[in-house]
Amino acid sequence: MITKTDLRTLIKEIKAEIEDDFRAYEDDTCPGILLTLAHSEDGKDWTYQTGDLQHTGNAYDLPVWVSQGIYGDTNVRTLADDFYAEIKNELEGYD
Repeated sequence: MITKTDLRTLIKEIKAEIEDDFRAYEDDTCPGILLTLAHSEDGKDWTYQTGDLQHTGNAYDLPVWVSQGIYGDTNVRTLADDFYAEIKNELEGYD
C-alpha cells in the first residue's frame, strides 16, 4: 500500500503544478487539480492520475480508488492522512 510519505510527496508535486485556470471539479471557483489514487485488491500495486472523472486512464485499471481535489491552500499532511485512511478503509472490504 502507498505510504503516507509517498502520498505527501505526490500531493506536494501535484500541488506545485496548479495553474490559475485548473479546476479540480467543474463547479469550483478556485484553482485545483483532482487526484485519483488507485490500488489493487491486495494493496500491493498502486497508481494515480489527475484530471476529470471520465473513467478513463490508468487509475481505473485497478479496482480500489478514491479521488479528492488539491488546492493552493491544501494542507498536504492532512490530505495525505485522509487519502491513506480512505484507501485503507476501501481495501478492508477486500479482505
